[in-house]
Amino acid sequence: MIFKPPLVQTIINFLLPPQCALCREITKQPYTLCSDCWLKLKFITSPKCSICCVPLENVDHDMPCADCLKFPPIFSKAYAPLVYNDSVKKLVLRYKNYDGLHLGPMFLQWMQRSIPQDIHIIVPVPLHWWRFFTRQYNQAAELGKLIAKHTNVAINPNLLKRVKATASQGRKSKFLRYENLKDAFVVRDTKNILKKSNVLLIDDVLTSGATANACAQVLLYAGAARVDVLTIARAVKDNHGTP
Repeated sequence: MIFKPPLVQTIINFLLPPQCALCREITKQPYTLCSDCWLKLKFITSPKCSICCVPLENVDHDMPCADCLKFPPIFSKAYAPLVYNDSVKKLVLRYKNYDGLHLGPMFLQWMQRSIPQDIHIIVPVPLHWWRFFTRQYNQAAELGKLIAKHTNVAINPNLLKRVKATASQGRKSKFLRYENLKDAFVVRDTKNILKKSNVLLIDDVLTSGATANACAQVLLYAGAARVDVLTIARAVKDNHGTP
């Protein structure tokens, strides 16, 4: 049986036809890209780092990358469906800076295949209160709500707090990113729900891992059994090589 949208949705689609989220070309379905823009995406497949999810070259299976062997992250494992390229950057910036929450269902379609098993609680990376005030929403929390509904796993957006208004991480070296986030997060777990829990930390993009590590550190210290990370995309640097 072919599903037919309700009459109201049919009228809406006629008056305001769905558009490509990147180029605004008319599409058949909402929350998607046109065929040309779809080809601009780069999905992460094996071989990739078995810890930080960065794509690998010159190997035929998943394994830890050179960076993860040299500097093991505090989080257990990272998951992401996409490489963070220019096209994904435009979508992510629109999602978090320009009231683009309508893009959430599209991101969920891509992320749902990367959601790890055996998670007990979903925790979004928090915004400082001032940035939340200026933006009016936390993009990581909005993603987390979609993932919580899809997985039927509880989300706690208030468990992790950002208590330090850090400067933008963009264009900072890896060392400065870590320094920038020192003592930036605290856990407020009055009900002790973290004890021995597997946490799925949600953010939009994984770059150096500094933010994920800073969050994972306080979550583990507060009693979490493990912390995995799920993002829309994984940034890739040119010299991120194999061991």
